[in-house]
This record gives sequence, C-alpha cells and structure tokens, in this order.
Amino acid sequence: MNIVSLVLRIHPDTRAEAEAALTAFPGVECHGMSDDGKLVVTVEDAEGASMSDTLIALHRVPQVLAATLAYEYTDRTAATPTHAPNSNSPCEEAQS
Repeated sequence: MNIVSLVLRIHPDTRAEAEAALTAFPGVECHGMSDDGKLVVTVEDAEGASMSDTLIALHRVPQVLAATLAYEYTDRTAATPTHAPNSNSPCEEAQS
C-alpha cells in the first residue's frame, strides 16, 4: 500500500475544473482548499495505475500551478518481499 499527500497550488476560481480533472485519475481524492488556492490531495495505489505515473499526470493538469509532496507512506511488508541479509544492494554495501 502506498499513499501520498500533496499540496497543489491552483487559481481559486478554477477549483471546480481542477477537482474534476484531478479526481478523474484513479486513487485521487481532493480534500480542503485554502482561500489562496492551496488544495490538499491524496493519492492511493490503484489497480492498473502506478503511483509515479499518477503523480506526473497531476502535474500536467492545466489548472495545477505547482505541487508539493507533503506526506508519503509505504507499507513494504504487504507489497514486497524482504531482502536477504547478504543481497548485493548498493544501499546495504554503503551501510557496512
């Protein structure tokens, strides 16, 4: 399971169009928005859609002026197998 939270900057007068375009993507939900155009959005894993592709697509929505990643959660135990202690991972080599 993966979930991210973003703060998107949009023009406040384009909120309806922005939310319609954003929620058309699988796993995307729009939440509150400040008066100055900061829209809180969450993105969850969705079948048939990679998280990275969805995040890139959100940046391309015409009403989105900027995006900031606010939070990311990954439950690796449910999604991926554990690594063997002596795997050849460059990260593990750097730690030893």
